[in-house]
Amino acid sequence: MKKIYLLLTAVLLKTALMAQVADSVTMLPGTVLDVYYNFTTGTKDTVRNNNWHLAFAVRKAQPPYKTMQAATIRINDGRSVELYKSGTSIENWSSFDTSGWNAWPQFYNSDSTWDIGAFNQDRNMANPFDYGWGQYNMTTRDVDGNDIWLMALVTSPNPNDPKMLKKLAIHKIVYDTMWSFSISNLDGTDSVGYSIRKSDYNNKLFAYVNVLNHQVIDREPAINSWDILFTRYKSLVTLFGQTLMYPVMGVLHNPNAISAKYVGADAQTFVPDTNLIPHDNINTIGWDWKEVTTTPGAWPIIDSLAYVVKNGENNYHKIVFTEYFANSTQQFIKFNKTFYSILTSSERVVKELENVKVYPNPASGLVNVDFNFENAVSLLSIEIIDLTGRTVSTQKFNNVNGSLNCEFNLSGLNQGIYFVSFEADGAKGTRKIIVN
Repeated sequence: MKKIYLLLTAVLLKTALMAQVADSVTMLPGTVLDVYYNFTTGTKDTVRNNNWHLAFAVRKAQPPYKTMQAATIRINDGRSVELYKSGTSIENWSSFDTSGWNAWPQFYNSDSTWDIGAFNQDRNMANPFDYGWGQYNMTTRDVDGNDIWLMALVTSPNPNDPKMLKKLAIHKIVYDTMWSFSISNLDGTDSVGYSIRKSDYNNKLFAYVNVLNHQVIDREPAINSWDILFTRYKSLVTLFGQTLMYPVMGVLHNPNAISAKYVGADAQTFVPDTNLIPHDNINTIGWDWKEVTTTPGAWPIIDSLAYVVKNGENNYHKIVFTEYFANSTQQFIKFNKTFYSILTSSERVVKELENVKVYPNPASGLVNVDFNFENAVSLLSIEIIDLTGRTVSTQKFNNVNGSLNCEFNLSGLNQGIYFVSFEADGAKGTRKIIVN
């Protein structure tokens, strides 16, 4: 059985295929590199992913539907950053008690959307003004923080060593322009107040913070310069009969792209067609195109999987993974990509009407109008119109498929300029003719 998942807004009817290209990305041992990949250019923007702990959204809100993108806070959970909600108000910052913190609710980033980070997971879904870490104030137009958060960091290569604990107070987003927050050790030492202006990070998703060296990092390429991200993140994984949040190496796509997962024995050769079904998670590609193994070296690739990513009006890229290798000295992913230009039904008709032929011109008797449709159109209408806009002759056809020749007798018309106007399933075109 084949399964195809894709988010599309129209029926796809015509596909132009370009050559398949082999490519690869390198992430270094331990997946310490993020690779932002552009399908069209093959550009690979590579940045370290082990030098940050928190990510603050810098996109603007677009009410009423895109407000979460402006208030997201994510953690670097792929690098063992843990987040706990205390239930203690920010007003009790100086007397914050962490007794029993291991039993507090722990939160993770969503791996299906960029717009829900670990700090947003506990939001009240029935309240559009609740963002998990704070509430929108309709009077000040700020988002005001509420609870103290606890962050646990792994700072030693020895997993038995204690984690470093930091307390966080997210004070507010000021009028969708600036983040204000504080971070310190539990005893109040190493306290730093931060202000991040969104305008300093135009055309990015997040500004990143390293809480150990107190740096705010601009590490992303421009949002319009990449399609997919090879990265390390936590996802629900079933290992040895147990399902848990586990760090994986996977692929997430740009929020402005849409993607598909194809399952079938012909995954290597299939061409996108009209059977595509919607799916819109950023982890559509994800991590499970390979089989999990604990043995260093080559991991088995599932050869019945392929993916399609749309990154433009008619631009689609198919990706098929061919190799994944990871050991103590190297880590890389190899894949094949194929570009397709796919037209929607209305776009296809517009293109086909550009090739309509009207002859002879000038004409004194019969004039021919030739159409050629690769797929059926439900209604075709042709009119002859004079310079005053009056229709002097018309013909209509239903369910036209392939070639069609229409003849109009112009012998009864006065000499002069006329127009042949035609419309097929909402797409229109016009040709000028001279009657002599």
